[in-house]
Amino acid sequence: MFPVPRITESFIDGVVDKLGWSRYTEHFPVVKGQPNADYLTPFGVAELKIFEEEALLKKEHQEKLSLLFEERSLQDSEIDIGIENIPNGIRKLFEDQISKPFQGAIKKASRQIKHSASVAKNGNEKIIIAVNNGFTYLDADHFERIFVNRCKRDSNSIGYAICITVDYHQDRFDGAVLCTTRVHKINASETWPSEETFVKTVNKQFAEAMTIMMRDQMNPSLWESNLEPIKDIHFERGKVSYVRKAPVFSDTRFSK
Repeated sequence: MFPVPRITESFIDGVVDKLGWSRYTEHFPVVKGQPNADYLTPFGVAELKIFEEEALLKKEHQEKLSLLFEERSLQDSEIDIGIENIPNGIRKLFEDQISKPFQGAIKKASRQIKHSASVAKNGNEKIIIAVNNGFTYLDADHFERIFVNRCKRDSNSIGYAICITVDYHQDRFDGAVLCTTRVHKINASETWPSEETFVKTVNKQFAEAMTIMMRDQMNPSLWESNLEPIKDIHFERGKVSYVRKAPVFSDTRFSK
């Protein structure tokens, strides 16, 4: 195991600074009772939302997900709840439940973006930046698909969703770290002009952070904020075990 950087607010601050963005509050005062976005871009506003928690480890989610199986008699002593293996009959309901943490964040971001855009009057870009740090049940592809669908259902104020996921796989012998950044149109009609630049800036900054961590692995402060590797998820309801095994990645030692 080695230290892997988290995508924190300060990390995104560094990215947007390189892009020439600024904090919204550097230009406009915070008014009590009025929501504001995090960043002012050259042509709009952006709000950051970071997802740190594994939703399937929360009791209320476990209870509701297990009920989906119970009510349809889809029970066994052990149930594989890997997202690719959820039965078609309950897939939509299952994904609706695990995306609940997104719903509140998206609705709040919509209010922040809408208000700040009306104040700033600097363009049409209305952006949400969604970072998946700890919701390891969802890899980059599934995180983006479910988050983007939620944006389209729950907001008419968001133009673009920038999704960033760091997947950290670790077994006894080898490890793999993947930082994925992609931009999706929500209510915008055109591709975001700064997409390529933003993605390259995130990738470069993440590579630099990885280099620092690998070079200074004995620094205890680095381990205080490191990202944990993806692990098995397991919970029980009654006599039924619900299990998502950590995804297996190829061992590069034997791929040559």
